[in-house]
Amino acid sequence: MCDSVGEGRLSPWTVSDLTTAERALLTGFRQWFRHGTAGAMAAMRASFGVAGVPSSALLPLFALLGTFAVTNAGRPAFRCPSCSRVGMDELAVLDALAAMQAGEGDVTTQTFDRWLPLVALSMATDSARELADILDGARIRLPRRRPARLIALAAE
Repeated sequence: MCDSVGEGRLSPWTVSDLTTAERALLTGFRQWFRHGTAGAMAAMRASFGVAGVPSSALLPLFALLGTFAVTNAGRPAFRCPSCSRVGMDELAVLDALAAMQAGEGDVTTQTFDRWLPLVALSMATDSARELADILDGARIRLPRRRPARLIALAAE
């Protein structure tokens, strides 16, 4: 049973539409926001192992997610771990990581700027760059899903 009612707008995608690596990262986001670092560690290690994501990705991922806990930071809407739908904020964070891998760090910065004050924004961008480098080293490429385009289309 999903307890994510009212947690942000939904994207057109379900969790099953995502790549294995995207599902692992999304599980990590959701677990971290529900249970914190210690409570999410086992689930994250397991999903990363299945997806072939190196465990070295945990530290920059925790650093990235931790930036949303700083004073005056906004927080993306993350759904419950069992939710089968992907929220627009979740999709935006995944796309920001894909943009960083594609050499579009400015897109990553613009995405995170929605939620973060300047110092946290800098830390989040650095963490996203480190995470993207680790994924690249493992030959894991995240697809661009471009949520900004979806938002514009939905508004028309």
